[in-house]
Amino acid sequence: MNGLSEIERAVAEVLQRPDLNGIYRLSKSGFGFQPVLDGRALDDKQSLLAGIARALEFPEYFGENWDALEECLSDMGWRDGEISLLIEHADAIPDALFATLREVFSQMAEQWAEEGRVCSLFLTGMENADIPLLA
Repeated sequence: MNGLSEIERAVAEVLQRPDLNGIYRLSKSGFGFQPVLDGRALDDKQSLLAGIARALEFPEYFGENWDALEECLSDMGWRDGEISLLIEHADAIPDALFATLREVFSQMAEQWAEEGRVCSLFLTGMENADIPLLA
């Protein structure tokens, strides 16, 4: 991993180890991570769920509700490799929406860790000390 920044190295490690699945804050972005969403455009439930569905390439039958998000994240049979997402400006997501998103992603990260598959959510712009700062 020579030539990588500290953030890139830290993210790469998380994306290689299911035992590190979870939700992490990053001090900055702009290092080519994909998929990425802009939290400033995720100001309501519909835009948040639709953005996640597009970013993670959910099937067309995705119902755009919290139960459907949980179901799609717990299946992901149509997508190979890790399940990962970066939300920049995550502090712009309304608190109630973010709390539910955090709960769903935490459960899925734990489920996928047990199955040996990487599943992590990365956030920039978030100052929540309850969420570990990765780099």
